[in-house]
Amino acid sequence: MKKVTPLLFIISIVIISAFTKREPPVAEAWNVLTIAGWEENGNSIDGKGTKASFTWQVNNSAIDANDNLFVIDQISLRKVDAETNVTTLFGIAVYNTEGNQVPVEPLPGKDGICADKDGNLYVSSTSSHMIYLIKPDKSFTPFAGDDGYKGRDDGDRLQAGFNGPTALCMDKAGNIYVADSYNSLVRKISAAGKVTTIAGNGQIGDFKTGTGKAAQFLEFRAIAVDSKGNIYIPQNGRGSCIAKISPAGVVTNFVGDIDALTPTGTNHDGTGKAARFVRIQALAIDKDDNLIIGEKTRVRKATPAGVVTTLAGNETADWRDAAGTKAMFRSINGLSIDSKGNILASDQYCIRKLSRQ
Repeated sequence: MKKVTPLLFIISIVIISAFTKREPPVAEAWNVLTIAGWEENGNSIDGKGTKASFTWQVNNSAIDANDNLFVIDQISLRKVDAETNVTTLFGIAVYNTEGNQVPVEPLPGKDGICADKDGNLYVSSTSSHMIYLIKPDKSFTPFAGDDGYKGRDDGDRLQAGFNGPTALCMDKAGNIYVADSYNSLVRKISAAGKVTTIAGNGQIGDFKTGTGKAAQFLEFRAIAVDSKGNIYIPQNGRGSCIAKISPAGVVTNFVGDIDALTPTGTNHDGTGKAARFVRIQALAIDKDDNLIIGEKTRVRKATPAGVVTTLAGNETADWRDAAGTKAMFRSINGLSIDSKGNILASDQYCIRKLSRQ
């Protein structure tokens, strides 16, 4: 019997590995529980857990250092604390569980929202093209934008121009990133108060990769930033993908394929452009820089290497608390992650909590 040399053995292993079928990404098991609101209602009622209710539709959210969740509920700003008590900070036509009206002021901005480490909130308004600062005492002031001026000027934050800013996020250094939707630009408000344009040619059209002004975006619905300063925005067209923007403004296709329709009844997990999505509506970043993705009826995860797996939900639009793909969502429009790594999803009338099993 011939003796196999170490070199031949290594070559044999390499050849066998090359032709071995790779297993698909392994999905994690997450449990879904409704923690605030309930399946159907349509009223603004403050209360605890499922005794509270939300109007149609619960949208973008942010979370503070104390795990208080702040969610935009159409024209109201609602707070869900760590004990699931729901209170309204701003809005109209709000009641408590006894049927008494709650006196609150109108919300200055009802689109994007983010929170800083000091408990300040920042909300954007597509109607006034402004971003407002809301302090813990509920006082608010203009933070960026020129008194409703519609433009795209960079510069000092109170003299800069925006056009329909729909989504906000903040990095650890206190820089705010803006999905400046009707300008089709990704903007940055530095901690020092300067506004700069990171990427986009200012034209709404087919998604195109490139650097800075060479890139083009189709739409903005969400924005997220990781610990390295990479920015992520979803692009929904014939198919759906997520664009990744480096700190230098280099735009690439991170995961998904905007030109590929997503087949029904199949597993859509995969790596990079091989993954498939059905209309991405919300994004968040966890402590390990994994991108948490809210489709209409599923919550997915993309690792920094672009490996996509499904955490919970399936293709059916319905409401069910359960584990993994047995759970169901109606319409996910906001995502936040608490200090324990739980995912909080804004789902039509409800706040749903995803916990790793």
